[in-house]
Amino acid sequence: MINTRYTADLSKGQGQIAETMALLRCWLPDMSLLDFKDQVLRDGVIGRATALRVNDIVGRIFSVRYLVNEGRSACWMKCLIELGGTERNLIQLFFLHAARGHVALRDFVTEIYWGRLMAGSDEITKQDALDFIQTATNLGRIAPPWSESTVVRMARYLGTCLGDFGLVSKDRSGKRKFLSFDIKPLTALCLAYDLHFAGMSDRAVLEHPDWALFGLSAMDVRHELDRIGSGHLIIQYSADVVTISWKYEHMEEAIHAIATTEL
Repeated sequence: MINTRYTADLSKGQGQIAETMALLRCWLPDMSLLDFKDQVLRDGVIGRATALRVNDIVGRIFSVRYLVNEGRSACWMKCLIELGGTERNLIQLFFLHAARGHVALRDFVTEIYWGRLMAGSDEITKQDALDFIQTATNLGRIAPPWSESTVVRMARYLGTCLGDFGLVSKDRSGKRKFLSFDIKPLTALCLAYDLHFAGMSDRAVLEHPDWALFGLSAMDVRHELDRIGSGHLIIQYSADVVTISWKYEHMEEAIHAIATTEL
């Protein structure tokens, strides 16, 4: 079941791309969260961060994005980095995990960002974010309601996140221009295999809400995987029947193979 309640955790860190790269490099699957925080602080993994800052970044940003489901996401993202992944070619995957971890960001992208873009607008504004938060409060997604200062900060942070992940410009004037944001083959293939190894049916993979983060419908996903899947998967369809032939037996194998062609 998808969580529908919003938290203000984005106030502790927005994109956090460079920090996430550093954290993934030093994280190990058998580490407890407490041990990981201790190592990050002891080794200065994210600079001269205080214990409180490390606790916020690791406990309220990194862990909710990568350490759910027994750290499965951290494992395969760490693997991509070790295979040569950089901030530039992994940025959409960082965005995916941030949106999975922070429901407010997910809904802001799927409901407001893509809605504005498809309506023909060329920008998104701080007022759009403020209106989004007000609507969320009215719908009971924020309970208890945030203070006025938190609302203002979160409206700013939502825009900052979009800028950090390359969806909009980084203009700080309160209006951010839309940038080209087409899903990359690396992102699409990793996402498809991640959903597959999570136990989903082929149709459920195509219809999963994660694709909406990239403005894609199930039909769009089908066409995209058909276009890029050669060598990694084969998608077949007839009328309403969809079958995907998955080439790899586990995520680590898929990551290594995908990295060979896409990194």
